[in-house]
Amino acid sequence: MPIRRICEAADCSFFTIDKNYLLVSFNLEAQNDLDSFLIKSPSIGDLAVEIIAQKYRKNFQSLLIRCFAGHSFSIAQRFGIENTNDLFLQIIFTPLFKDGLVHQVLCTLVNDSHHFGSLKMIGEYSHLTSHELRAPITNILSLSTLSNYQQLENFELAKINQLLNDINLQALKLDGIIKMLNSMMHKQENEDPFAELNEKADTNHIVLVDDDIITNRLHQMLIRKQYTEKKIALFNDPEIALGYIKENNPDLILLDLHMPEIDGWKFLEMMEAHQIYVDVIIVSSSIDPREKLRAKSFMCVKDFFVKPLTAEKVKQLLED
Repeated sequence: MPIRRICEAADCSFFTIDKNYLLVSFNLEAQNDLDSFLIKSPSIGDLAVEIIAQKYRKNFQSLLIRCFAGHSFSIAQRFGIENTNDLFLQIIFTPLFKDGLVHQVLCTLVNDSHHFGSLKMIGEYSHLTSHELRAPITNILSLSTLSNYQQLENFELAKINQLLNDINLQALKLDGIIKMLNSMMHKQENEDPFAELNEKADTNHIVLVDDDIITNRLHQMLIRKQYTEKKIALFNDPEIALGYIKENNPDLILLDLHMPEIDGWKFLEMMEAHQIYVDVIIVSSSIDPREKLRAKSFMCVKDFFVKPLTAEKVKQLLED
């Protein structure tokens, strides 16, 4: 039967109600979850409408009348609950026939909170991506055409700085929205899995591994600005980087995760396979907490930094 299949797949309660609106039988699952819909625990012989919360009673009675007239239907009802997630019930009214007449009504309550909660999250996610996320992207695209900066060909420093400031502002908005979307999809813990790994060895020889050449050069510039004496080797090909590391035994590797062909995870596995014991700091654009936890599973990984690197982050990762 359809109702039975629904109840097997969900948190389900039901009442059977006779033509005098009296309870004939019932079964409640997780009654505490129904407190916003029911005002008391039911008993056989109770008047059905009297166990329903006052604000829903009139509508419930009108639906019962329709069901006794031979109609079957379902409604979805959302109940706001203080200090917890909202309750979503699917309320199904089914007429039960005897000798061709409606003898009783089966009222089934299906707790659909998980399903509706997911739909709500998807709706919010869709709104953020289609509206909030698109706004700074379109602004950045507009700024990149330089159409509003027609005199930039004169290389006026003030105009160039204004353009960069405008682009940076939109990028910060974009980054904030992406982090918000990520927090919607993941229940992030406050604790940093790398918090206890504070010891830093000497880092005179550093290898940068990132498939983006510009990123490598920017990171090199940031490090050199504060630490001019350090030896820095740049690689956008992980396989070549691995060969260099085997031969030269550097002190530290700054490693990107998302690279074509050989990604950061594969690179770390190759290091283990070749018994290369060099400290690694992940420097990735990823803000996925699952990747941070995965990185911690590698003994050589000492920290995880989210791009972009800044002068403050460089100091943090290289200071003894």
